[in-house]
Amino acid sequence: MKKFIQFSVAVVLVAGLAACGTGGPGASPSETPSSTAAAAQEERAVPDVAGMTYSEAYNALVGEDFFAKLVDEKGVEWTTGNPWADVTVKSTDPAAGTMSSASYVNVTLTVTQDDYAKQTESAK
Repeated sequence: MKKFIQFSVAVVLVAGLAACGTGGPGASPSETPSSTAAAAQEERAVPDVAGMTYSEAYNALVGEDFFAKLVDEKGVEWTTGNPWADVTVKSTDPAAGTMSSASYVNVTLTVTQDDYAKQTESAK
């Protein structure tokens, strides 16, 4: 009787886990997220932030559910420096007004990362 109860509990547990659809490592390709699930963000217009300080542009982008990523003219991400309020935005990619479901917007500033580092070093 004890083995029957253990077996019954195991069957119920396996059936319950199967019903949950855990999608763990053993998930088949048909259990991968659908394209609609992958596109969790709705398309929205990229705001026009050219000419704003990086601080103002950041707040405008966040207000439209975007994240800002600082890049130089070649598209290389900034790794040092904090041009928060003393540098203005040159352009964005995607461009202002473009409908996008992306999470990140590349923000190009009016100075390069190297020029900014030189400016802040000479200001000390």
